[in-house]
Amino acid sequence: MKQITTEITKLSPCKLKLKIFVENQLVEQIRQKCLLDLQKEIQMPGFRKGTVPIELINKQFPDLVKEQLFKKIVQEILPQVFNEYKINYIPNTLKILSFNLTQNNDCIFEIEVEVEPEVKLKSYKGLKLVKEVKKVSQADIDKTIQELQERNAKIVPSKKEKIESQDITATSNIFCVINYKIFIDGKELKNYEGKNVLINLSLDTLPKGLKEGLVGMSRGEKKNIEVEFPVNIPDTNLMGKQGVMEVELVEIKEKQLPTVDNEFAKDLGYKDLDELISDIKQHIQAEFDRETEQKLRNQIYEILLKEHNFAVPESEVEERYNELLESLKREYARYNQELKLTEEQQKQLKRKSEEEIRLKYILKKILETENIQLTKELLEKERGKLLSIYPGREKEVNEYFEKNFSLIASNILEDKIFELIISNAKIKEVDATKR
Repeated sequence: MKQITTEITKLSPCKLKLKIFVENQLVEQIRQKCLLDLQKEIQMPGFRKGTVPIELINKQFPDLVKEQLFKKIVQEILPQVFNEYKINYIPNTLKILSFNLTQNNDCIFEIEVEVEPEVKLKSYKGLKLVKEVKKVSQADIDKTIQELQERNAKIVPSKKEKIESQDITATSNIFCVINYKIFIDGKELKNYEGKNVLINLSLDTLPKGLKEGLVGMSRGEKKNIEVEFPVNIPDTNLMGKQGVMEVELVEIKEKQLPTVDNEFAKDLGYKDLDELISDIKQHIQAEFDRETEQKLRNQIYEILLKEHNFAVPESEVEERYNELLESLKREYARYNQELKLTEEQQKQLKRKSEEEIRLKYILKKILETENIQLTKELLEKERGKLLSIYPGREKEVNEYFEKNFSLIASNILEDKIFELIISNAKIKEVDATKR
């Protein structure tokens, strides 16, 4: 007679109910194991630890024996059942619905559990993809050089005598140095006085009205300017409030960009301007290539999701949804803002969560089908990449590997899937270079 019998009811595509019958002889074997384990721990007057008779333990502690029997049966029987019926369950979703012992000491218990979905792969080879090929243009190089000029600019005294309206536009290169005091409802805020504060007049992050109030002021001039402070600043004493700034214009300055020549290149650590431009071109092309690869991946993922529509475990979708939600909350908190999602935005976030979980199982099935393994060679290759980026920091790289092993392993395997699909895809290249 079979000692374990299981009835399986499918509640949903990824949720099962199992009713498990354990024959009394097996129950008794497990009971004896429990009693031996309890004997090692229980102490009673007149007996040394580990010597209390099993019969006495059974008589004096029936509830404890039953509790331990329940745990032991679940621990020993469930893995056998899951293995026999090839059930890949989702950790932390197992619920014990009932547990009973019959008069003849048979055990019957019921559980509910979420399981991994069954994925029937459709074709993932021969996909039709569009690859955007971008080459570095002179405009790209010029833009980067301009950014380098901006980062290496000097703020020098200006010959201007006063602030003019064109000096407060977004393209202005004019700065000013001011002393100020702040008044709210006619009362000065004593801890908010500023001395020799440098202000970039091209920015829109200044209190509303301040830049406009500075127009027409000359060096040494004082003026009361009505302002409104932004609502997204962390200081609650000023947040969104209207007030008056008593301002003294100390100095007018301007941004002076360095001349683009060999000396400029040398200041940045290059031999000459040609070497600088060559390095800029390489970095921009590398960024374009990463962008192209990511777009190809997105195409592949979109096709895979479209071709494989199946239900996934609700618990995993909920968990991923909460992770994404918490990430958004942290991002908003950085700017002192509260995240408020509309009903439609919540639906979109839930859909994104579901798609990410579904994609995880599609990729997992491809790994199994293609027998792609995480090898020592792949791990060492990835470690070598990091060491080439951070030479001489082997200890930190090893610590990073140990701390983030699961993520690194997942990324390596995902890269292998990507390489496999790309190598078998039908790719049409299009020129996406901006002219």
